Amino acid sequence: MLKAYKYRLNPNIKQSVALNKTFGCVRYFWNHQVEAFNSYDKEANPLANFKTSTEVRKENQWMKEVSAAAIQQKEIDFKIFKKQYFNKSRKKRIGKPSFKKRNDNQSFRLPNQKFTIEAGRIRLEKIGKVKFIEDRPLPNNCKLMSITVSKDHCGNYYGSILVETDIKQFEKTTKTIGIDVGIKEFATLSNGLVINNPKYFRESQAKLAKVQRMFSRKKKGSSRYKKAKLKIARVHKKIANQRSYFLHNVSTRIVKDYDVICIEDLNVAGIVKNRSLSKSISDASFSKLFSMLEYKSKWYGKELVKIPRFAPSSKTCSNCGSVKKELTLSQRTFRCDSCGFEMDRDLNASINIESIGVEMQKRA
Repeated sequence: MLKAYKYRLNPNIKQSVALNKTFGCVRYFWNHQVEAFNSYDKEANPLANFKTSTEVRKENQWMKEVSAAAIQQKEIDFKIFKKQYFNKSRKKRIGKPSFKKRNDNQSFRLPNQKFTIEAGRIRLEKIGKVKFIEDRPLPNNCKLMSITVSKDHCGNYYGSILVETDIKQFEKTTKTIGIDVGIKEFATLSNGLVINNPKYFRESQAKLAKVQRMFSRKKKGSSRYKKAKLKIARVHKKIANQRSYFLHNVSTRIVKDYDVICIEDLNVAGIVKNRSLSKSISDASFSKLFSMLEYKSKWYGKELVKIPRFAPSSKTCSNCGSVKKELTLSQRTFRCDSCGFEMDRDLNASINIESIGVEMQKRA
């Protein structure tokens, strides 16, 4: 199994300069490829000129100050993108590539031959031995695959080390569960357990608005402008960290306690387009939860079942199986017109999700 371990890096001033140079060179090469891609024209330019990383480095001597492997990895990334862009069998088409900017999150990748790990330090090619905070050790006898070095909007550096290792699977519990996600309650499980929605963005919204007002009064490019911009980035970073910590705890507990996990195949990207719900749905991060459940189920030997997107889980009575014609979002209690059964709307939906998912798992 492949697993990534992310660590905070503490480079010195010289190493920070070298890292920023590498980010810049990788960004320059990517933008060069994007420009060539966008220059295609059936009549005027039928054969776009995609220069290799070696050719671009020869033309720009300053690019030789950084590791050639970092630029080569970005070249591989762009080739993969082109292959996926023209892949007609993809369920969802991807759009044209966009230019990378200095203000975006910066990153570059090095293969396993170009970095080593020593006591409290990671040696990166042409950068040196960078200190890092080893808050958890790498697994014994793991195979190093690559490292992705990144820099966020707060100016923090990170190293994400991808390793190939054996992951100890969780014990089997023979239990199944259905999960219905929502805004009022983050998740309702078919066994009656309700997970409250922490609403981290809503909690920090007043603080965020305050620092944004301060930022709007600053002169663009001044030192106070940069400080105020950093304060905004730190508020967003805290919200993201709180949300990530919460989702990791919830997903790990669910995967550990249940063998078959049933969820809906929600079109979250489509739901977010609802302007009255978009902020709350983005704050809840349902897509991230489903992604965590998916890869953790593979890691730990559990099974994730996605029921069809248009299955009437909310409108179906979990007692008799009849389907209601209408059920508005304001109706929080499900009342069956056929048998008179009453139950909390979300609990009823989660029970139906479990029954549909278990049936799909048996047929598979």
